[in-house]
Amino acid sequence: MMPGAPASRRHAGRRPAVRKIAAKLMVLTAAALLAACASQYGTGSTGGDLQSARAACNEAYPKRVGNYLPHARCVNAAVEAYAVPGAKNPDLMRLQAQVRETLSERIDRHRLGAQAGERRMAEADRLIGEAEQERTAGNETAAARHIGAVERMLR
Repeated sequence: MMPGAPASRRHAGRRPAVRKIAAKLMVLTAAALLAACASQYGTGSTGGDLQSARAACNEAYPKRVGNYLPHARCVNAAVEAYAVPGAKNPDLMRLQAQVRETLSERIDRHRLGAQAGERRMAEADRLIGEAEQERTAGNETAAARHIGAVERMLR
């Protein structure tokens, strides 16, 4: 590039990538702010807000390798903001978030296929649901078995 070349030619290839990164950072920042506001003002589980936040995550991070981890972090921030404050079992929701992030990172690093990761996440969701049911029924031993199976997914 010539020293006197116009700035538009010097940085022509960079602008779309910068805009994309800026847009993703704005979504993550908004999710973090939502989480901070929700916990500060005690707003709890309002399904509509969680649904809207998840929809925003889906729009900002379409399903493709490279987007799984940022999408998981976005969803986790929404869950933390809207579902965890009023949850009966916040520890299970946080465990689910941890699995979501771990599997998403493995997909983005090409250590796990997207379909396999989605199947494992569905399995984690099922196991956590069963652990919640067992806790509600007062069966801590069975709940612990389900939780152990989910924790093994993190290894």
